[in-house]
Amino acid sequence: MLLNFNIQYTTVPGENVVIKFLEKEENINTEISFYFKYDMHWALTLNTDEFNLRKKFSYEIVLKKDIFQSPEIKLFTGSLKLKKFKQNDEVFVEFKNTAQSIQYPKLGNTKPFKTVFKQKHKAIAKNISLKKATHIFKVNYPALQKNEFVCITGSAEKMNLFDKEKPVLFKQKKNNTGIIKLNLKDEVFPIEYKIGIYNSEQKIILEYENGANNVLQTLPEKGKKVLIHHHYNFDHFLWKGTGINIPVFSIRTNESWGTGDFKDLNLLIDYAAEINVKLIQLLPVNDTTSTLSDKDSYPYSAISSFALHPKLLGVQQLANSLSEEIYEYEKEEIKHINSLSFCDHAAVINLKFAVLKRIFISQKNDFINDKKWFSFFNKNKEWLVPYAAFCVLRDKYGSLVYDEWEEYAEYSAEKISWFTSPESEHYEEILFWYFIQYHLHLQLKSASKHAHKKGVILKADLPIGVGRYSVDTWVNPHLFHLNMQAGAPPDAFSTLGQNWSFPTYNIGQMALDNFGWFKKRMQQLENYFDAVRIDHVLGLFRIWSIPANQINGTMGIFAPAIPIKKENMQGLGIDFDRLCTPFITEELLQQLFSNDLTEIKELFFDTNYTFKNELNNQKKIAQYLEINTTYLKYEQQLFNLIANVILFKDEINMNGYHFRINMAQTHSYKNLPYELQNELSILYTKYFYELQNELWKIEGTARLKMLKKATNMLLCAEDLGMVPDFTEEVLHSLDIISLQVQQMPKDLISTFSNTQTAKYESVVMPATHDMQPIRLWWEQNKNLAQLFYNTVLNEHGAAPYFCEPWICKKIIEKHLQSPAMWSIFLLQDLLAIDGNVRRPNPAEERINDPANADNVWNYRMHITVEDLMKKKEFNDEVKNMIKENRR
Repeated sequence: MLLNFNIQYTTVPGENVVIKFLEKEENINTEISFYFKYDMHWALTLNTDEFNLRKKFSYEIVLKKDIFQSPEIKLFTGSLKLKKFKQNDEVFVEFKNTAQSIQYPKLGNTKPFKTVFKQKHKAIAKNISLKKATHIFKVNYPALQKNEFVCITGSAEKMNLFDKEKPVLFKQKKNNTGIIKLNLKDEVFPIEYKIGIYNSEQKIILEYENGANNVLQTLPEKGKKVLIHHHYNFDHFLWKGTGINIPVFSIRTNESWGTGDFKDLNLLIDYAAEINVKLIQLLPVNDTTSTLSDKDSYPYSAISSFALHPKLLGVQQLANSLSEEIYEYEKEEIKHINSLSFCDHAAVINLKFAVLKRIFISQKNDFINDKKWFSFFNKNKEWLVPYAAFCVLRDKYGSLVYDEWEEYAEYSAEKISWFTSPESEHYEEILFWYFIQYHLHLQLKSASKHAHKKGVILKADLPIGVGRYSVDTWVNPHLFHLNMQAGAPPDAFSTLGQNWSFPTYNIGQMALDNFGWFKKRMQQLENYFDAVRIDHVLGLFRIWSIPANQINGTMGIFAPAIPIKKENMQGLGIDFDRLCTPFITEELLQQLFSNDLTEIKELFFDTNYTFKNELNNQKKIAQYLEINTTYLKYEQQLFNLIANVILFKDEINMNGYHFRINMAQTHSYKNLPYELQNELSILYTKYFYELQNELWKIEGTARLKMLKKATNMLLCAEDLGMVPDFTEEVLHSLDIISLQVQQMPKDLISTFSNTQTAKYESVVMPATHDMQPIRLWWEQNKNLAQLFYNTVLNEHGAAPYFCEPWICKKIIEKHLQSPAMWSIFLLQDLLAIDGNVRRPNPAEERINDPANADNVWNYRMHITVEDLMKKKEFNDEVKNMIKENRR
């Protein structure tokens, strides 16, 4: 078979157009140059037999620039299913409007667009088989707005004679391609035609491609076919949506039990659909129950990556469905906790457990004979059985620290099989946890189905880690580095970095079974969700790894990371012991401890200004001060002294070293000779910003490909923080949506992210749950607010002291106007545009403060969803804003 390629592209001397084989048979590695015909035309003829191409030919056409080794420009990526042609066919492959070629992300085949936003239309003209076609027309077909389709119309009868009400619609294929196959042998040539966008509701072509009509001059001879790739700028018609970001526990309804639950989620879905919001983004919904106190409010420290949180079970709904009564004294408690302005997690979970245990005892016999329950158990027993055993043992020993569980300290499948068997004395307790998880499953599944009926999708949150003492680490300790803690390096929001206390992943062990545990996590989420936020996606490229005996994030290093070798620094005259040991002087101690200096020196230091062995790391110091509280006020100063180093020794390579983050801010660095400071600064920059890039890119790409293969959910990355330059490139090459937050720009020269220049494959947000909502940020960052007022909002003069409703509305509108696929808002930020709806005190609206290790996640809506649905003027305003911006 002969393939004749023709492409139009304006070039300059020194540039060349080439075709690359992407998928090769028999490991053929091929790159072939086009030849220049005339004007802008380049051509190439390939004989498929010569290259042993039989089934599928995938290729990439690029513009190569020889001048100064400039990067290639990708013009087109495509494929041909050769087996659908006859062996003696000759195919003419033409490319139209290549200069405006845009490679749109292949998002139309993800779960949201296959199940919820699916375009429905009746093709106005029939497609025929490839063998009968004389002409095949293709376009890169992205996700488009509702009722809008790519079409072709022309002077041929098979193109419906330029009838703008009845064009031929492209059929969207799985590979993000639209195709029309026509047999034009009985038509009159030349044929003129145009590509456009058709609205099936209005029954009219909204827009035609620019320029003169395309022309087909002659009918190809028998055995020859014409394949034409059209490039079209769909920017004005791309599908875009609006989302609300809120934790389930923060939802408030008239029927809530002090926190939101999966029953309440249904009402929020109704509200979202009413105002044209297409997505509800939730925080993690996994079980975090450990102490039955407010410490359990932290949603990212799950005791199971698979079990749902009992707190989120709609107990009233369950009781009603099982004809169980809620007692009067319980109703009084419900009324009290539901009247609170914040979430009292401890009160809620204790009340729900008390009621659930009573219901379970009453329903136990019916439950164990329920066939639907058996089906759920058989599908989920791999995680459900050890989870139930974990919960029973946690309560038996009064702690989830399984090291203290005597014979169960190390997980044994054989022992747990007996422990959870019907013959076990603990079986009724085990059944209780089965009962809870089964009904949580039914309620969340019901909410998911309800969302789909309303045209709304649910977005999950995939935490970067699991709890140190969790079912996951108990059952699979080999998959984790239990002697390390995941966190984040210092940034503008947390000057000491963050320590999440999660063990880091043992990637080598996970890879042995092709990341089976990770894939099961994704598949579990897909049972209920359509999209997923990949928390701290940078951790999949490299994780900030802190030794288990340290507390501050400043004590971490990236893993994996290539160390700086000792031989590369020896010429600098470095005293490695000096740079690796906390630099402590009498003068520094005097500055830090003044009047208590004598006592502090005696308690913590040897005579040579080194920490005593029993107090030589941050964890030891914290444990000591927890008991001996006299000098607790100096805890952070002592932590800072532990971190007053420049280098950390590599644990594997004895001649390798890692730089401490923010080295230049340490007292140790400031006391080095100026020349050595300069030399170390050069190496520091090389270490963090050059040496690791290729390693991190390879690691991250491999893991993200693994996640992508594991699910059809729409993947959205939380790529904030210390972001390597290649991150967005990798994400978008895999059609993973990146995040752009106005308060946290990714480039070093900007103060705010520009919502108007965001790429389509992005989520834009004014703030996330880890940040101050709009109004609080405005009031607590006066200088930044003034700059924002003048440069982003383009307003003159002094900024108002308070973030007035009209300012909040303008910020929301700018996000809605963004080219980004999604604009998502904290619910409190959306409510802020109306002075009669928003909360009086913005200080009560923050969900999390990463700089506060004792933060309680207790934010709760100040208004019920029922009352919010009655705010017609506000709801109409939001609905119209969304509609006007084609979202």
